[in-house]
Amino acid sequence: EGQFSTKRLMGNSLPMQRLIRVIDQVRDSSVDVLITGENGTGKELVAKAIHYSSPRARQPFVAINCAALPETLIESELFGISKGTATEVEARIGKFEQANKGTLFLDEIGDLGLSAQAKVLRVLQERAVVPVGKREAISLDIRIMAATNKNLEAAIKSGAFRDDLYYRLKVVQVHTPALREIPADIPLLANYFLDQYSTQMDRPRKKLSAGAMQRFMEYSWPGNIRQLENEIKRLMVMVRGATINEDALDEGIRCPTQIIGGPADLQGRNLHQAVAELEQRMIKETLLACRFNQVQTAKRLGLSRQGLIKKIKRHNIQI
Repeated sequence: EGQFSTKRLMGNSLPMQRLIRVIDQVRDSSVDVLITGENGTGKELVAKAIHYSSPRARQPFVAINCAALPETLIESELFGISKGTATEVEARIGKFEQANKGTLFLDEIGDLGLSAQAKVLRVLQERAVVPVGKREAISLDIRIMAATNKNLEAAIKSGAFRDDLYYRLKVVQVHTPALREIPADIPLLANYFLDQYSTQMDRPRKKLSAGAMQRFMEYSWPGNIRQLENEIKRLMVMVRGATINEDALDEGIRCPTQIIGGPADLQGRNLHQAVAELEQRMIKETLLACRFNQVQTAKRLGLSRQGLIKKIKRHNIQI
């Protein structure tokens, strides 16, 4: 259980601290939670952190990837099926019933078809499930957490997702920030993975050179924390010395086609200056994207409006 506590959710940035605070606020309740964020941002880790710090911690945590479910098997996988429903079919307990008294994590909920969405909605409303081939409903005492990397509001407008299911799931919404949105947390995460894989692989602890760390902070990390972890794992295997230099990094990180940091050439800057330049550029670009609406800009950046105003003044950004 301890391995899934909020201690695994590391970061000193405002978005990460807000995420941890929301987890602490909802963990003792049984409200359903919708977790949004890009692939690789740790949505299942957040779900586990909530479950294993809740009163349901000693009950089952059952996860299912909705995107991997064939349309023909969705009902039997989620709701169960009784023996003899079809030729050579054995009885199977569905994921809802397996998670009874605990938590069911519906990953990639946005990939469910409309027919399956309607059936899931009914279970959520009635807190009861009827296995395929049976008539009697099984009552459920269950917490639902769902996750998606899709914009469900846009999916509702296009007719691909039910609005009633969306609002049923979204009692509390939690957003996992993309790694490019929390660049100041990259050194903390990188060093954590270096420690972890040094122990797991029984190898001497390595460190990133200043140049390598700078490249890490400049890179946009489309695969997010999962990509960062895999790169550290690769470096632990491939680098023989104690220091990981720039030339050991994956080519896509050394020579990215897209850099989200400040100027392309950051030579001569220290870490504080590089982070400040990145912060200034992110604020400018987000202001422009939000048509200089400060409320929307602050929300997108994970800041309070007053926090945004202070940073605008600090960086002397003209608006």
